[in-house]
Amino acid sequence: MVVKQLTIGLLGIFLVACSDPSIIIHESSEKSESSVTRNVCNFSTPCNLTPEVSIYLGSAQIRPETEFTIGLKSATKVEVQSAWLEGENMNMGRIPVFFDSDTLKATTMVGVCTDKSMRWVLRLALIIDGQPVTTHHPIAVVY
Repeated sequence: MVVKQLTIGLLGIFLVACSDPSIIIHESSEKSESSVTRNVCNFSTPCNLTPEVSIYLGSAQIRPETEFTIGLKSATKVEVQSAWLEGENMNMGRIPVFFDSDTLKATTMVGVCTDKSMRWVLRLALIIDGQPVTTHHPIAVVY
């Protein structure tokens, strides 16, 4: 009996751990669930945060322990309240990202991880035309 429960429990953990990370499941109410596909930007061209604001990377490939630039382009007033990089699938702490308020550019880097499946995400808290906007963007790193 215990072996059967353990087997079912481990199978459940395996299925959750191997699920598609681009699908996010969230409860919209107590009785229903919906899935939302995350918008992943490959940064080969600037990606729109809003119709007026886009984000871009200064490098085609991001490598650990190598500086790269993140920039915002805007036709409207943008204030970066906070920005940081953090591990999406592993706890690597937070790496603060400091944007120049005039150029809306930041220079940063990510750390090295021994696991090649490590994924990083950029989290931004912005004020766009007086309205708060929070967003996150996966950053592909070449190991």
